Amino acid sequence: MLDKSIDGALLALRKGLIRGGGEGLEHVKALLALRRVAMPRVLPAKPADTARRNVMRRLVLAALRDGPKGLRELVAYVSARRPELAPAAAYRRTEQAIQKLRMAGLVVREERMRRGVWRLGG
Repeated sequence: MLDKSIDGALLALRKGLIRGGGEGLEHVKALLALRRVAMPRVLPAKPADTARRNVMRRLVLAALRDGPKGLRELVAYVSARRPELAPAAAYRRTEQAIQKLRMAGLVVREERMRRGVWRLGG
């Protein structure tokens, strides 16, 4: 096994022990020190990904199955079903999903009483 492979495995083990807890961190640090490997700072683990594939798309389409809705109504629908999203993130992601659905021809915008509403296209 190459030295850099061993060093990489030890660094990965150190990161896993720091982030997930467990025993043996001191031993791994000692091995890295003996091998004269620099130990970079380990950042906390990233939160669970809230941007799962097609989730926003499905939510927006489900909301529009009940009838045409404005952007604020769509954001309220999304926020109720995705409480982990901050309000600004819910608004931004809903807007992005609407634009992608519009470009795919799945939704269209109608002008009603000086404000636009979105409905299913086709």
